[in-house]
Amino acid sequence: MTTKTMPKLDKKMFVQPARSVYPTLGAVYCHQGHEFHYSDRLVNTGKNFYDTEADIPKKLWVFQRNRDSTAAEELAIQLELERSGEDPRKAEAFADFFGRFWYARLWTKTGLRIPKGWENGRYEVNKNGNKKWPRIVLIGDQEVGEVLVPEGGGRVVKEWDEVFGIPAETSDSEDDMKPENHTTHFRFDSSPKGLGSSYLSGYEGYDVAVTRNGEWPGEEPGNCLLVAALDRRCYASGGNGFRLVRGSLPRIEKKSV
Repeated sequence: MTTKTMPKLDKKMFVQPARSVYPTLGAVYCHQGHEFHYSDRLVNTGKNFYDTEADIPKKLWVFQRNRDSTAAEELAIQLELERSGEDPRKAEAFADFFGRFWYARLWTKTGLRIPKGWENGRYEVNKNGNKKWPRIVLIGDQEVGEVLVPEGGGRVVKEWDEVFGIPAETSDSEDDMKPENHTTHFRFDSSPKGLGSSYLSGYEGYDVAVTRNGEWPGEEPGNCLLVAALDRRCYASGGNGFRLVRGSLPRIEKKSV
């Protein structure tokens, strides 16, 4: 499927109001919820994030534009399934992640940027001894907040930041890693500036995409969902694509702790 053959936006989702708190950053983020229409089928572009966004048809419809989904919207689709007792790994909305039509890696509109002064991989350690890295959250090219991103490395997601759609807590405990106790893994590059970036120019080159696809962790039976913040937005690959949605972007408010 290409951007010339757009799928039908035949599903509707309401993202529930959410709140996330980062005491050490002195910030509380809230959104009041919003509605969007989407397609179960993903669109394969094979392009990087910037070229993919430029290629999405922006036809006006009921005063709202077509666009790609945010990480929070992808999470909302997943959590609605989980909260109704369904397995999101078997859902039609995520079928393309597991090669039922093609092996997709989904660009979301969400990205992460390293705050100035933290470029050398500095991190915080929370009360449980887990490392967390400060990151500025992007929706498109707009900075919408600053969060703490937990360890990746294939750890399982225990808690979510539903405002931004990224993991809030991860775990690699033996019990949590059991197949029946999780659906989603997380991979995260904590120091993308140091990985082969000499050919890039400008700060934009270090912005990392929040992506989604499928994961095959070790001996685990079946597939898992994967949320990753590994690839720069300027990276192009044959598996890259997006989910077409229609609806206003969420309004995110920041308050002091």
